[in-house]
Amino acid sequence: MRAVIYTRVSSDPNNLGRSVDEQEADCRAVCQREGWQVVRVFSDNDRSASRYAKKERPQYQALRAYLEGGKADVLVMWEGSRAQRDLEAYLSLRNLCARDGIGYSYSGKLYDLTRTDDRFTTGLDALLAEREADVTRDRVMRAVRANAAAGKPHGRLLYGYRRVYGDTGQYVAQVIHEEHAEVIREAARRVASGEPCRSIALDFNRRGIPTPRGGEKGWSLSQIGRMVQNPGYIGKRVYLGKIVGDADWPPLLDAETYAVCRSILTDPRRKTQRDTAVRHLLSGPALCDVCDSRLRVQKNRTHYGYVCAERFCVSVKTTVLEQFVVAVLMGRLSRPDALDLLAPPEDRGAVERAREEVKQKRARLTEWYAAAARDEITPTGLAAIERTLLAEIDDAEQRAEHIEVPPLVRNLVGPAVEQRWERLTIGQRREVVSLLLELRVGKTYRGARSLDPARLGNSRWRGDSQTWAERGLV
Repeated sequence: MRAVIYTRVSSDPNNLGRSVDEQEADCRAVCQREGWQVVRVFSDNDRSASRYAKKERPQYQALRAYLEGGKADVLVMWEGSRAQRDLEAYLSLRNLCARDGIGYSYSGKLYDLTRTDDRFTTGLDALLAEREADVTRDRVMRAVRANAAAGKPHGRLLYGYRRVYGDTGQYVAQVIHEEHAEVIREAARRVASGEPCRSIALDFNRRGIPTPRGGEKGWSLSQIGRMVQNPGYIGKRVYLGKIVGDADWPPLLDAETYAVCRSILTDPRRKTQRDTAVRHLLSGPALCDVCDSRLRVQKNRTHYGYVCAERFCVSVKTTVLEQFVVAVLMGRLSRPDALDLLAPPEDRGAVERAREEVKQKRARLTEWYAAAARDEITPTGLAAIERTLLAEIDDAEQRAEHIEVPPLVRNLVGPAVEQRWERLTIGQRREVVSLLLELRVGKTYRGARSLDPARLGNSRWRGDSQTWAERGLV
């Protein structure tokens, strides 16, 4: 009989199981005893066979193709779980062997999968193998949740840190890697000041700063955005994409800078074109009051104008609109009560209440994780509690991350605001406009020679329920 051998081993850093070479030697001994000719050996190293596996098993797929091609009479394995720890995968392989009359051998025994008793025996072994995989995963996930509750790191090292291990290899601490941390701090400062992520990425690549994982592609704007929004950098432990408590490593960003970055990068109302080559203040922040499309700049004979990008509903000279908007901004930011206008006391109180709610709910979740680690609650029960609390925490965090007055705006407020405005880049000025205004431009009338302020009547300050027209500003 023509025999084909399949060997597999999962990750086994402590060498507790049989290596693929040892499995092959045992299988060859069985073949020699039975008088079978070994025609091919397939081997997958460091590959799981459970239904939770994240990596493909290329040699297992090649084995199936080999069997389907009628090139072997018997499949030989060290034990049944080498082929799979997934009942569905077992059934597929069993049907293949039964259909084509291929013997199924493991643990030194040969099974005929056309026979009822042999199908029952091998099926029971496959079911037990799947259960063992599930139990192992439950044990691992309990450990992961316990580590998360304790704030300990897990998995890939977070860029900006390094880990310290003891003499026996046990984890001791995660500490700041100062050289890498400065890259993160610089990126966060620049994002918080209103600089586009694309501009920062291009600058990092020009300076030859290596990316967190190396490689030749260099920094990208999305990479910068993800980095400055990572809660790990303010000392928070994340589990399944959610913050579950304080981490046991020190923060390398201050909470305000982090919150400003998130506010800038996640606010859907301020999703504008963030191109470093932009030259116009309002191409993006300004909207057509007729069709809601954004205004873009287009040359109109002797001058440039902002026009509706979709239907050309409105048009206004760039310099005229910009001068008017800047004058309104400067007037608001120069007022003595500017900060109170931008962040009313009741808003600040709501933010503080949301932050306290986040703190309390995280503490409750930590208690449930600890109870699960002591086996006082089932994994199913914990999953239900976790799902509810994480949703509530996520909602409270969104309310808590509201930034009353971002530093970019706060630094403009007060006397001499015009001089500080002039020192900003065009990107930062656009950010200020996006942070403070919902600018809408209406239609003009035939023969108009100047900007009628009434065309901006449906504009409003962000967070204000009343329009400029209702406020009597235009």
